[in-house]
Amino acid sequence: MQNKEDAVLSRNLGMPAIAAIVVLGTHHPAAAAEPDSVELANLAACYADGIDMIGNGKSDAGANRWRQCFAEDLKFTLTFGTSFSMTCPGEKCPMPASMSGVDRRVAAARNTYERAGYVATSHHLTSIGIEQSAADRARVNAHLQAWHVRKDGTTVLGLGTWAVDARKTAAGWRIVEETLESPLRVVMPKSE
Repeated sequence: MQNKEDAVLSRNLGMPAIAAIVVLGTHHPAAAAEPDSVELANLAACYADGIDMIGNGKSDAGANRWRQCFAEDLKFTLTFGTSFSMTCPGEKCPMPASMSGVDRRVAAARNTYERAGYVATSHHLTSIGIEQSAADRARVNAHLQAWHVRKDGTTVLGLGTWAVDARKTAAGWRIVEETLESPLRVVMPKSE
């Protein structure tokens, strides 16, 4: 129940107060974070676009796309079951230390696809979660589903997780560290 002063204030303000709310809007602290959330979620789209360009034989286009979302000093760990794991930079990183992080990541993708005989890929990230720990730091997590078509027509389905640490730069949000884990691979015969 309103007290007497509130009732008088409401009656005196009436429509002008409602008009002020409509014109000026209400302040929602979460609304200020929305542009960051959208840009952070778009890192997943950028990753998928780039990896599929590389997987479909367009390495330069994929590298250019990834430069829109990966930091040049990118660190990454790729783990595919118990058979393969790589961390770059690091002592077991097969790419030269003179390469930028983005160039190493492109080379890692291209080498993996060439070794496996993949001619087309389709990567999908779902259940994207964003945790912003500071105005310029965030973590993006997602579930990964990746389809890889081999030269012989068989398809390899990889399932796993994708997690990145991102930093806000003058150019926008950039991935500074990536961890991709795909413990499950399913090989499907060529469809008729």
